[in-house]
Amino acid sequence: MKNSKSAFTIIELIFVIVIIGVLASIAIPSLSATRDDAKSAILAKAIQSVKSEIASSILATNKIPTTTEELKNVSNTISDLPQFVIVDNKIVNIIDTDNSSQICKTLVIDDSNISNVRLIIKDGNGTSSICKGLRELVPDNNIGFTIAGNIVNY
Repeated sequence: MKNSKSAFTIIELIFVIVIIGVLASIAIPSLSATRDDAKSAILAKAIQSVKSEIASSILATNKIPTTTEELKNVSNTISDLPQFVIVDNKIVNIIDTDNSSQICKTLVIDDSNISNVRLIIKDGNGTSSICKGLRELVPDNNIGFTIAGNIVNY
């Protein structure tokens, strides 16, 4: 009589483990990239909100925020998100908090010409995937757009 056990051989087990490892090595980077894309999209939306909040405040009060506290009071988004860091009274850096606080974008309120107050968006020096995604979603605008003065553009 033949002894028939229903068990897996060591070769079959190793083969299954290798297949699972290959599938995991393909899936994990895809999930990480999706997370970074989502974070970039959230920050892009937040930048648009900050632009609107600053412009609305200046138009409503006819006053440009000149201190850090005034800028935080003008924009709830700046107050709520740790990615928005006020460097100077009129400069706001958007950083990637996951990757050594790399600067992804910079918002600058340019009031050097009071008849043409502009909000300028510049690219930062960050090289993370979140910063790269943010560069694609929010274009660089070194000229800026006018938020107060003689001509107002949106």
